[in-house]
Amino acid sequence: MILEIAGLTLLVAVAAFLIAPMLRTGRRQALQSKWPRLRCEVIEHRVRTSGDTGFAEYRVRYRLEGQDVDRFVGAADGLGQTGYARGSTVPRAVRLQMARWPVGSTIEIKANPMDPEEAYIVDRELPARAIAFVTASVFLLFFLVFFFIAFD
Repeated sequence: MILEIAGLTLLVAVAAFLIAPMLRTGRRQALQSKWPRLRCEVIEHRVRTSGDTGFAEYRVRYRLEGQDVDRFVGAADGLGQTGYARGSTVPRAVRLQMARWPVGSTIEIKANPMDPEEAYIVDRELPARAIAFVTASVFLLFFLVFFFIAFD
């Protein structure tokens, strides 16, 4: 009996551990979906590193809510390239990523109208809420099957 309860508790803990970040990302995506899209010219690139992770950042200039903004923008999710990406070093992997939008090209960003300094690159991002729903459904199915097998 204790083993069954421990197994169910572990299953619920793993589900919560996996689903909670997806729900936070889903809230962020819902909030940012209301921000306006702006087309900007890429002025400069830079590679920002933190530990073994590299982040591609693009310097852009845009006008929002009557303010001229000149800043570096990155990915909405804040994720970077690890040292193992594409079998290369961090700076090289990030430069490969930056090749998508070379200096002088046009990039689309989303900017927060309440804080024009807050902006990010518009890039394809997986729908976190849908993934959380599917993941939760799979865990619920495992929970029910495990529950009926364990306590039958």
